[in-house]
Amino acid sequence: MLNNTEYSDKVKELSEVNAQLTALKAKKSELEAWFLMAGNEALKDSKSKSISYQSENGSNVTYTQAQKLTLEAPAFLKKLLGDVFPDFIEEKNEPTYKVKSAAVERMLIGLYTGNYTKIPPSYVIKQLPCSSEQKAALSKKLKGASFETDVKNLKEIGGFNEQDASDYAYLFAEAVVYDTFIRLMKLTGNGENADEYIKSISVAVSVDDTTKITIK
Repeated sequence: MLNNTEYSDKVKELSEVNAQLTALKAKKSELEAWFLMAGNEALKDSKSKSISYQSENGSNVTYTQAQKLTLEAPAFLKKLLGDVFPDFIEEKNEPTYKVKSAAVERMLIGLYTGNYTKIPPSYVIKQLPCSSEQKAALSKKLKGASFETDVKNLKEIGGFNEQDASDYAYLFAEAVVYDTFIRLMKLTGNGENADEYIKSISVAVSVDDTTKITIK
């Protein structure tokens, strides 16, 4: 059975550990805030969603940005998508709704945030300052789904430097957003009213920016 001195020692030890944990949590929050600001600045004006920092001992800190889509007015989207609504939006019993198509989710986020351009993706590729053979290869590789993958292909196939590849990948992704929307509008018979529907997107959905710090 422990005596009073032993209890006192354990209480003191636990108190000291708790104080250390509090100090470490505060320091962790301070460092994470630093990386949040550094990562946000590094990814400003870029479609890249993450950046990693490494130490000499091999540790890694990754800053990741994401955008969360919320369907605010599913009834409007039902009108917008018509008979193909169930193909892209999952309706549950509650009822709650979830976008099933990653391409449509990117489209809605792009239209809501204004990150789209009314230039066909094929025109973006046509205007690239590279050979016709490189353009033909890039037309099969560029998708507008993964910014990092498109940048990689533009560098490896098109021979562009990092900055130019990023700029072209950014433009291509924006072109794909609008192209997806126009294709969907034609599919639902609303092609002539496409621009009017874009104005209403801000009512139908909302987009929240989120960030995350990962440590390895």
